[in-house]
Amino acid sequence: MDLVITNGDAAGESLRRTITGAEILPWRDVLHEGPVPLTQTLEELTAIRADYLARRGWGSHEEIATNLQARDRGLARAGTFDRVVLWFEHDLYDQLQLLQVLDWFAREENRHRALLLVQTSEFLGRQNEDEIEALRALEAAVTPAQLELAAKAWSAYRAKTPEPWRALLQEDLSSLPFLEPAVRRMLEELPGPDGLSRSERQVLAALASGITTPPALFVAVQRTEPAVFMADWSFFGLLDALALARVPLVAGLDGAPFRPANGPLLSSYLHSELRMTAFGRSVLEGNADHAAENKIDRWWGGTHLTRSNLWRFDAEWERLIPPP
Repeated sequence: MDLVITNGDAAGESLRRTITGAEILPWRDVLHEGPVPLTQTLEELTAIRADYLARRGWGSHEEIATNLQARDRGLARAGTFDRVVLWFEHDLYDQLQLLQVLDWFAREENRHRALLLVQTSEFLGRQNEDEIEALRALEAAVTPAQLELAAKAWSAYRAKTPEPWRALLQEDLSSLPFLEPAVRRMLEELPGPDGLSRSERQVLAALASGITTPPALFVAVQRTEPAVFMADWSFFGLLDALALARVPLVAGLDGAPFRPANGPLLSSYLHSELRMTAFGRSVLEGNADHAAENKIDRWWGGTHLTRSNLWRFDAEWERLIPPP
């Protein structure tokens, strides 16, 4: 019997319909958001992630923690299966999950005699049974080089500064063919010289083009991504931060912050007619610094970004800018 590990529930359902007799284990964590610090055990990190996801309002703490702990127990049973097959996509969301899973298997006590990997640039949740069946031909044994690289990259992502993650671009990443663009895209989620992440900049650019409602902005920003990785709940959290800042960059967002189960407030939120503030336009035009005017307090992997620990990334020159 196979254990199939994949990114989330949509992909899991596609695989479940096609791969009969397998146990499907969705990973379900949004690792490009919130704290992902170095910990001694998977259980410690899972507790940190459950706390973060619950604070975002994405479910009760008990529900989220129970689901993630059940996932961890499923992973711990990997040795009881004949084969373990990892199915992951090319985007940043999946590549971070893949690093975490491969890092777990890289540890000697967790090695599996039949560990295989399917990597694809197709979004698995959108595939029909024939397409999933065709992708099964991509199954390949995970190599020692892949395990070693994943362990190194996962440790780099969880470091206290983004320097080890940036240093990955100086190495041969070809054994995990979608890792290099994921490294670059994650670096772009650091504040730039204007204080905006790439995603925040894309929101303001879409607003400037005349797109005004949150759902339409989400679709417009998705279209700018070569490998879409951000779901709508994450996007609305990003929009909240721009609208609720001490010096707002976006105005007109009703019912913020976003909460998925808010009923009338959710409807009000989704039908908001947004506009850019004068400050937002000044930042977008490169004449002001969002981070200089507004509090920065968020996690980027294992790096806690604050006013005193403000790492930036200049995408044009692909260089990190350390805190002053």
